[in-house]
Order: sequence, then C-alpha cells, then structure tokens
Amino acid sequence: MAKTVTMNTPANGPTIQVDNLDLSFGVGASANQVLHDVNFSVEEGEAFGLVGESGSGKTTVLRCLAGQYDHWQGSLSIQGQKLGRKLDRARCRKVQMVFQDPYGSLHPRHTVETALAEPLAIHGIGDRDARIDAILTKVGLPLSFRYRYPHQLSGGQRQRVAIARALILEPRILLLDEPTSALDVSVQAEILNLLADLRVRDGLTYLLVTHDLGVVAHLCDRVAVMQQGRIVDMQECAALSGSMPTHPYTRMLVEASRHYSREMAQIAATDAAAASRVAA
Repeated sequence: MAKTVTMNTPANGPTIQVDNLDLSFGVGASANQVLHDVNFSVEEGEAFGLVGESGSGKTTVLRCLAGQYDHWQGSLSIQGQKLGRKLDRARCRKVQMVFQDPYGSLHPRHTVETALAEPLAIHGIGDRDARIDAILTKVGLPLSFRYRYPHQLSGGQRQRVAIARALILEPRILLLDEPTSALDVSVQAEILNLLADLRVRDGLTYLLVTHDLGVVAHLCDRVAVMQQGRIVDMQECAALSGSMPTHPYTRMLVEASRHYSREMAQIAATDAAAASRVAA
C-alpha cells in the first residue's frame, strides 16, 4: 500500500469548496433527493476522501464537480471561482476525473495514442508526440504502449493510461472515483503509490471516492463520511488508525474494515441471497 503523504497547504483559500449541495432526480411527488446539504472544502495540495456505503452519494458529488450533473442546488467553487451549470474548456483544464473501471472508460477501438491525443486536439494543444511520450513516462508505461489497444493491456496498465489521459492537460485537481477497486490487490498498491508520487511531484489536489478505509488511510489527509446523501462525520485520517471514532456510523465502518475477511463476505452474500429469495 502507498504511504500517507501530508503536505503543508497555503492559506489562500480552499481549492475545492462545496456549500449546501443538494441534488434530486425526478420532479414533483416522484422526486428523489440524493444529496442533502453537503458541505466540505479541500485545500490546495490536499488529498481528501469521501467514504460510505454504496448509494451514499459519494460519486454523485464528484459528478457534480466534474460537470456530469448540472441540475444541482447550492454552490461549487474551484480555486475561488464559482462553477456554473455549463461545462467549459477552462474548467476541464483545471479538473479531470479518473473513473473506477479503466476498461469501460477507454474506447476499445482507440489506441493509447489516440486516447491521449484526443484531449490535446480538443484544447488545441500542440507538440502532441512529445507530450504523449512525457506522460507515458510519468505514469510508468513504456513508450511502445502508445500503439496498443485497451484489450492488450492489463487492468493496472489500463488504469495508468486513464491517469495519463487525465493528467495530459496538466490539471491541478483530480477527481478519483474508486480508482483501484476494479484491480487486484497487488496492482492496487502500485496505483496508489503512483498517485501518491504524482501528488507530491506535481502538487496535485485529490478528491477521492472509495469504500475502502485502507485506501483512505494511506492516500488521504482528511476524510468525510457519507450516509444516505449526507456528510455525517469528518476526520483526520491519522485518527482513524489511532483511535476509534465517536460517530456510530464511522465506528461501524472502521470496525468492519478491521475485521473483514473472505468468510465474512461469503456469509453476508449468502444471507443477502436468502433474504432476497424470501422477499420474492
């Protein structure tokens, strides 16, 4: 696993500011509110985690910041500038997203070179060959990989390409949507080490969504705990390993992560399947 990196952040205001964020799907009586008054800030150079169970709203927050959802209510700011509803090129140069499944986020008929050249072409950036070579080297891939297709790469290699694609526009902020959950454990450690090194080397700011407290403890400085679309707790990551949190939901997550085993997961899956059959 990657080591925890703590950086001193300048006192010039947060890089990411989320205030009173609400989001609903549907209208009228059928509306379903999925985010409720979400508030947090991320300082420049900080790695900030959002954790919680599936459906808690973690990735939805990322998608609001990334411009994938535009019907949110509240206030979102990047580097002191409030975000509008419309996604523009300037915002894409500042903020990029790395998705959970690298095979799904890369076009199966596009080579690595095409995937990396496309953002440069959209933004009218020249010197593309040199930039592609430089970014492949930065994420630890041989230059020959630029001619390969996604199916010719391992899961870890595909995620390195996805990280390279996010970084080729030289953003200051990465939104990381469970970037290691689709990978083998040994490969997870490699990707976490890469992200930690890139953060230090380039002074990047991370907003990481995950369900794995081990990933948070090794990569993040602070963590917000989400439940049912609300932030219910916020902790320094060092405190998660040093003592038991006082909030009951955070305490449950920590206890579950400490006592997790394959046997427990199989029992939980069996119980869930049995309950589903009874309900049917």
